[in-house]
Amino acid sequence: MFSDAALPEPKVILEVEKPAAMVEISEKDGIFFNPCYTDIKLIRAYTYELLKKASELLPKGYHFVVYEAYRPMSSQIKLWDGVVKKKQKEYPNLAVDSEEFIAICDVFAANPYRQGSGHQSGAAVDISLLDDKGQELDMGGKVRGFDDTADFDCPTISQEARRNREILRKALSEVGFVNYPAEWWHYSFGDRLWARLTGSKLAVFGKLDI
Repeated sequence: MFSDAALPEPKVILEVEKPAAMVEISEKDGIFFNPCYTDIKLIRAYTYELLKKASELLPKGYHFVVYEAYRPMSSQIKLWDGVVKKKQKEYPNLAVDSEEFIAICDVFAANPYRQGSGHQSGAAVDISLLDDKGQELDMGGKVRGFDDTADFDCPTISQEARRNREILRKALSEVGFVNYPAEWWHYSFGDRLWARLTGSKLAVFGKLDI
């Protein structure tokens, strides 16, 4: 599984909006929201404009559904603690404070006690696809399904699921988003992970405390 822990850290965080312009995800824009993980619909206004542009690039009958955008640090800590608890059962012989164990957990949730996640910047989204009937399309695994199917290139998913993942990635990448390869559903623009994956020395959006 891919972890961004081994990638070089951007040298500079350049906050281009002070204060940050935040908006709410809205169905009137043709972008849907699934509240199963959070009821916080906040997202960077700049990121949202890119998301709306990407939605226009989807094939007819395809629609975005966002599970989460901005995530406060308190929620990141809860997510991290849940992953740690799960991985402790899978790796009982590893010390929880060892770099090996932390790296395993970091695949599934960014360590809030280090850099945290792009979700704290409001520039990352957990996103999937719906059809015209509002049914989620086959993506080969669940959003936050922290197992082998989370990997974008998981070899065991169906051809339909692979095609849907490619449709999602193509639309988002054409407007500048990057995918976190260990989570088919996670995309971002301008945050720390985006800078690492694009080779940029700058992450244009820093963490927020809303």
